[in-house]
Amino acid sequence: MKKNSVYTLGSLIILLICAFVFVILPAMTGSGEAVQKPLEFGKYNGKAIRYEQNSDMANAVSYYGQLYQMYGRELDSNAYSEIFYNAFNQTVLNYAYEDAVSKSGYSVPESAVTRQMIPYFSENGKYSSKLYRSTPKERIRELKENATKTLFSQRFYDDNFGADSDLVGSTALYGVKTSSKELDFVSSYGDKLRGFNAAIFALSDYPKEEKVAYGKANSEKFIKYNLSVISVDDKSTAASVAKRIVANEITFADAVSEYSTKSFSNAEGKLTNSYRYQIENILVEKADMDKIVALTADSVSEVIPTGAYFSIFKADSEAELPDFNSDTLINQVNSYIVTYENSILEDYFTEKAKAFAAEANKTSFKTAATTLSVKTTEIAPFPMNYGNVSVTGSLVSDEAAFRNADSNENFLKTAFSLSKDEISEPLLLNRYVIVLQLSKESAPAADADKSLPDLSGFDRSSAQAAVLKSDKLENHFMEVYFREMMKNN
Repeated sequence: MKKNSVYTLGSLIILLICAFVFVILPAMTGSGEAVQKPLEFGKYNGKAIRYEQNSDMANAVSYYGQLYQMYGRELDSNAYSEIFYNAFNQTVLNYAYEDAVSKSGYSVPESAVTRQMIPYFSENGKYSSKLYRSTPKERIRELKENATKTLFSQRFYDDNFGADSDLVGSTALYGVKTSSKELDFVSSYGDKLRGFNAAIFALSDYPKEEKVAYGKANSEKFIKYNLSVISVDDKSTAASVAKRIVANEITFADAVSEYSTKSFSNAEGKLTNSYRYQIENILVEKADMDKIVALTADSVSEVIPTGAYFSIFKADSEAELPDFNSDTLINQVNSYIVTYENSILEDYFTEKAKAFAAEANKTSFKTAATTLSVKTTEIAPFPMNYGNVSVTGSLVSDEAAFRNADSNENFLKTAFSLSKDEISEPLLLNRYVIVLQLSKESAPAADADKSLPDLSGFDRSSAQAAVLKSDKLENHFMEVYFREMMKNN
């Protein structure tokens, strides 16, 4: 779906006659009533971006709503959020472009406004004075104001990005021009392709026996404590609750129901993450773990600081020592390693990858893979193309190991520094360790499409990215949209 940074004549007319915002839109709120109060989604350079009748954002919502309908999109909740998101961004861009045009001193010529309005008063492609005379003066004034506003912000767009309607041959009359040197660079970009063999070691394949060995060496971490907990926001409240429990003025279970935020427990107050390392993670003072460990069955702790809360723990029964024959516990050990000791996995498979590379250098890549039972894949030739931009070919692989590899500088630097048949040092990529071998170098096929891409699209997207990241923008879109537009869903 093509999105322009300013509205065309057709969209201008749509904005004036479209009832999308205040007729179709109420269906999304779940209330059957239109949103009546103005909603402010942010500001650009101090100018509020409001959604209200006849506002710039409301007109943009109308435009995108009609566009979605024209393309046959179902107007469900996802479509509505996209429509409003696009409308917000569009309004920001228009405000930024209007600011730039204002600084230039430009004013829209009356003749340009007239040309913009003529199609509205035309029948069968011809201007109709009768239609003009029958149109209320207020409507003509609105048309003129909207045409002037559209042409004003469009001046920035056309001057910087060109206009499809103003061409000299195939070149846009307006817009930043592309130098011959840039065209030569882009046309030759991707002339050198490299293909690779790759050995893949998944960190998720860490052997069970290694997990067991780690667990046994760190068995204290995996003692499971059977505890209940009361967590409250205020220290004095926690102290009062603890005192009442000790005095038998209230049961622990009742205190859970009446006072606990249940931040660390289920509805009944049972501690949900109860391995020692998990409990230590919520304690402000690690030494307080000794107080919890010292609890005997049915005994209650003093008030213990836990993150932003103050907690009282109760031992429901004796602690459970780790059973490393249990798959549940092995999975818990694995979860701990992945979360807190991931370098153990990286180091383990880096050593495996080094052993593979050494064997491959002695024999061959294929032989080493067979001998050491290592998974390998082939990567079809691709050019140096950071981010897989569309001006040239891209890295393509079905292997998860190479997801986003096109944006990994270390991977690209290593891959394009290898000599023919050279084998790389191990590389960490996503949650994999890989070894590369440069297997082939080639040029694009003779019949490959060498036509130059439309670089103006990159100019437009770069401008949009810069504006939307500007310090001049106060963006509260997500907060306001979900608070106000989705409150009844």
